[in-house]
Parts: sequence; structure tokens; C-alpha cells
Amino acid sequence: MVGESFYAAALRGLVDDGPRERWACLVPDRDNPYDRNAVRVVIDGIQVGHLDRETALVFRPVADRIRALGCEARCLATIGGGRGVYGVVLDLGTPEECLKCLT
Repeated sequence: MVGESFYAAALRGLVDDGPRERWACLVPDRDNPYDRNAVRVVIDGIQVGHLDRETALVFRPVADRIRALGCEARCLATIGGGRGVYGVVLDLGTPEECLKCLT
């Protein structure tokens, strides 16, 4: 994941409000001017970063497919850190594992 530093306040709020393990939604970011394959990471309706470029390139088609079926692409997320510095670790399966669950 990348960009957590831009969302430190949001991450602090999530940690202050509850557990550090949450469900994260992977949302295609179609309007991202820097990366046409960008995927936002959203926890409890709050954006907390993006998948890094290499991971987004692999998971964007998966997220698009899952959303086309009317579902959300989700994975377990663990928020780590403290004292104003936070990060998120995502428990992503392989794209094949994710798509297999759809059949």
C-alpha cells in the first residue's frame, strides 16, 4: 500500500474508534490522474491509501470484475503504528483465489 502518510488523521481516527483489524474495500479509482489502474483502499467508508502501482496493475481487473457483479472487493486490513505514524497491511489473496470465490 502507498499514501498512508496522507491519511494519518483518518487512520488515527479509525484506531481510536476501535480495533486495528478491519475490512478494507478495494475500489477502482477511475479518475486518478496519476495512474489509470489505481485502486483506492477504503476502511469503514474512509479512504486510507492506494494499492502500490504493481499490485494495482494485478488487482484492478479483479476489483472491476467483482464490482461488475454488484459486490465489493474486500480483504482484511491491519492498521499498525502510533504517535502519528500509521500504516496498513492488507491480507490479499492471489487474483486467482479472489476470482475463484466468485464461481
